[in-house]
Amino acid sequence: MKSKNYAVALAKKGTILLCSALLLAACKKDKATDPPAVKPAKLALVVSSPGAPELSFFANGTKVTTSKALNYNTVIDYMDLKPGTGEFSFKKKDATDVLAKINYTAKTGVSYTLLVGDKSPKAAVVLVEDDLSAPATDKAKVRFVNLSPETTVLDLYVAGKTETALSKKAFKEASSYVNVDPAAELKFEIKENGKTDVLATLDKFKVEKGKIYTVWVRGLKDATDATKLGIEVMTNK
Repeated sequence: MKSKNYAVALAKKGTILLCSALLLAACKKDKATDPPAVKPAKLALVVSSPGAPELSFFANGTKVTTSKALNYNTVIDYMDLKPGTGEFSFKKKDATDVLAKINYTAKTGVSYTLLVGDKSPKAAVVLVEDDLSAPATDKAKVRFVNLSPETTVLDLYVAGKTETALSKKAFKEASSYVNVDPAAELKFEIKENGKTDVLATLDKFKVEKGKIYTVWVRGLKDATDATKLGIEVMTNK
């Protein structure tokens, strides 16, 4: 009787071990067949179209909800973007006509900034890839975008320096990033290429070591109201 009970116990134990092995194999199989997680791209928005009404933003025809209303001089921080190809477009809020659109190809893990410019009722869209690799040791990185539709080719200066920081950018053009020294109170100036008159300034901007910035010109050269020429900065990282 004892040997019979022992044999039954062994059989039960063997069954349990077999089931455990089968479950483990099934789990391993499921894990092996699960698709790897796809790292999203990132997208930031800058609305810099003087006189534009509130806008709605669409990706592949689907309205995108943003953290803030898309009015003049609005910046939206990075949002997740599914890698692949598609189309970005903008409309007036609650309207059906497309004001501006652009095709895109978003790469996995890459960040982009989408900028809306030109004088209302016109609109122009610029999509730039953001190089978020670290600046050189003890430096920051800055790039320059011209979003003023009534200007010629512009240069960005750091006040007190005779050489341009970033130069020769026409409307809708963006520079690559350059390394700059950190400063507690940096002053940026905008001039027409080859000329000495200062068109716009940004005073007392703090440039921090290790940070990455986009500087852009917005507004209209001859305006005196809220749409007058000015300089804005966003921190990319």
